[in-house]
Amino acid sequence: MIKAITFDLYGTLAGFTPSRYEIQSQAAAKFGLHLTEDHVLRGYFKADEFMSKQNATNPIRSMDHNEKLNFFAEYEKLILSEADPDIRLEKCLDVWRETQKMPYMLTVFDDVRHTLKILKAQGFLLVVITNMNTTGPEILDKLELTGHIDFAITSLEAKAEKPDKRIFEMAFNKAKCEPDENIHVGDQILSDINGAKRVGSKYVLIDRYSLHETFDDGPRITSLFQLPELINKI
Repeated sequence: MIKAITFDLYGTLAGFTPSRYEIQSQAAAKFGLHLTEDHVLRGYFKADEFMSKQNATNPIRSMDHNEKLNFFAEYEKLILSEADPDIRLEKCLDVWRETQKMPYMLTVFDDVRHTLKILKAQGFLLVVITNMNTTGPEILDKLELTGHIDFAITSLEAKAEKPDKRIFEMAFNKAKCEPDENIHVGDQILSDINGAKRVGSKYVLIDRYSLHETFDDGPRITSLFQLPELINKI
């Protein structure tokens, strides 16, 4: 019996405003590089996998200043490589630094609050598990999800990043549920799907941009609106 549903945050419940494409294209243009939306979408697909692998071995939040610069230069290179496969690492770091000057905010996707309302009415405990360097109450308050989500567990609080079992276990302990009484919903194969499998939780891949069309290792949805019906079948 499913008691709780845990959600990844970025890419699952929320995204950037302005969009990643707007931020990246404006920054890259200052260095003579033209990006398309497809470039940015596919570049971030590779870059986010790279970040998930990094957090699984040597978490970014534990790096010193120079290590972080080196990481984000490589991260940016993966984003920009779709437009320029031979781009120099130094230029990538320049573009990344430019993106950091641009104001942006996290905003929830249009399908989130309505879906959460349905799931809460069905009696599920709703939880966020996120690799963010802030606290759960702060992130829920910032996104105006307090009341929609019961609580959030962050990597800052758990001192561990997905796919580490500890961040999932902290959420399950607080929710008072066993791993097999939970479904985790996320958009990353390594951090979300493999993390949920590692701890013994059920899982659903949300693939908003249809980048995982060949995924066959479990349920896959492209909109959160599809989740309530899917959970009723599990």
